[in-house]
Amino acid sequence: MKLNFPAGARLTDLVSGQSLDQTAIAAAVLEWQQLLQDLSARRLVLWADTSLDWVLLDIACLHSQQLFVPMPLFASQGQLAHVLASVGPEFLFSDRELPTEATRQLGLTLRGRCRSFYLYQTSTELQQKALPVPAGTQKITFTSGSTGQPKGVCLSVQTQLNTAQSLVERIAPRLQNVTRPRHLCLLPLSLLLENIAGVYAPLLAGGEVLLMPDAGRGFAGSSLANPQQLLGLISQTQPHSLILVPELLQLLVQAALKGWPVPASLQFIAVGGAKVAVDTLRQAAALKLPVFQGYGLSECGSVVALCSVDAAHASDEALQSAGKPLAHLEVRIEQGEIQVKTPFLGYMGQSEAQADAWVATGDLGQWSADGDLQILGRRNNLLISSFGRNISPEWVESELTKTGLIQQAVLCGDAKPYCVALLYATPTVSDQQLADYLDWLNQQLPDYARVARFHRLNSPLSQAEGTLTTNGRPRRASIVQIYQQQIASLYPAN
Repeated sequence: MKLNFPAGARLTDLVSGQSLDQTAIAAAVLEWQQLLQDLSARRLVLWADTSLDWVLLDIACLHSQQLFVPMPLFASQGQLAHVLASVGPEFLFSDRELPTEATRQLGLTLRGRCRSFYLYQTSTELQQKALPVPAGTQKITFTSGSTGQPKGVCLSVQTQLNTAQSLVERIAPRLQNVTRPRHLCLLPLSLLLENIAGVYAPLLAGGEVLLMPDAGRGFAGSSLANPQQLLGLISQTQPHSLILVPELLQLLVQAALKGWPVPASLQFIAVGGAKVAVDTLRQAAALKLPVFQGYGLSECGSVVALCSVDAAHASDEALQSAGKPLAHLEVRIEQGEIQVKTPFLGYMGQSEAQADAWVATGDLGQWSADGDLQILGRRNNLLISSFGRNISPEWVESELTKTGLIQQAVLCGDAKPYCVALLYATPTVSDQQLADYLDWLNQQLPDYARVARFHRLNSPLSQAEGTLTTNGRPRRASIVQIYQQQIASLYPAN
């Protein structure tokens, strides 16, 4: 299977102004395929910012069945090292020259330039450590780090294109009088959701994909550092569609309340990554933001369900759902848990592909009377930030307490823009010591898992207080209830 480029398909770099039409895209992809053939690479990793070459290399790998692993720029060097060690690629493509010390630690050798990328070759030793992958694997997307070491999800070409085609069919009826949809990519292309729904789907629909690197979108790492930059870009480009995480939707809502003119061009704003409050959806609709909530995960090609009714016309029950599953997927609910049939091949480290299997999502759900999928919450303790990052609290808590300076730690941040923590340390430890330790530790964590603020507990958590189990684990629901005011104070109102 290939990503066919119908009439109207276009890629546009908003920095250089370079724009490739259907014919030029196909020609550029062929050039990349020839370059890859000359390199004789079995596996490659891309660690780069949004650009034309990012998309062209991605599509070339798709067409050639080349094993391709995109990595987000906000990944820590430790996570990049883990991915390289797991994948064992012959080459790493990057849009920046790495420091000598980093290349030494990662086992990389600079071999020159390949179009706009620096080309790094890995050591034979690293290549020999490559984990097996299921047959048919073309892309491996690593989760955003729900634990210290991201998990590699293995996807076939068919799964990716099936998802994209189903999205075209679901979204097309919502784009009124638009024959060539114009989509502005706001999320990093390394995120599977933007990669498939923001690039493949618009191209399949004969639309235009607008590309801008992180800084031009106002991003620094995985967080938004310059909201006005983002708002100005949307106003300037007048897109028909956007993909947002809840944090970005809230930004648009607040900006519109303060007078930002919502572009009349906008007809479809998909929001996913974490659950959005009904009140927020209603408010967005009242401000002429055409929001459609969705649900998905990497193992399912990034999207499982997508609402087909915008918030302005949806019932309260519909707003509590993520819509109906995409046409190519089978979804069921077993013992309250959402399961999806055979959407991916397996995880890196597995040598055989899953056959006719049901994937347990870890999410609790139910069907509405209209057959929509309603998400009720996580089966485990995973935190999902408002930027859609998955964070295991146990992982960060173990880092916080590993030196003994902090005796107890509880991480919070579900549906919030950053993580905070409740900390207990003995009175001999000063507040400045705690702050200095957090500054040091945060440098070792990916930015989305860093502890931005903390509240110091006057007394330790205990079984008697009802905040610890008999084996010493935190009772998270009780802790959140007891300390709700202290936690809320760590998130100042806008």
